[in-house]
Amino acid sequence: MYVLRCRESGFECDFIIEGETMEEFLKNGADHAMQQHGMNANDIYLNDIPANLLCHSFKEENR
Repeated sequence: MYVLRCRESGFECDFIIEGETMEEFLKNGADHAMQQHGMNANDIYLNDIPANLLCHSFKEENR
């Protein structure tokens, strides 16, 4: 399981992004960023703003 607290990506947000696979985790994080923070795909994936941490700061947790 991959887990990241949105706050760890630089947002004032308590949402916890999770995914069983890295692909699921990244999709869930991108969906959250777009729906809740008004971001678009370029913001997330082009390393322009703090959300790029989503792709670099997640950790794997055993559950």
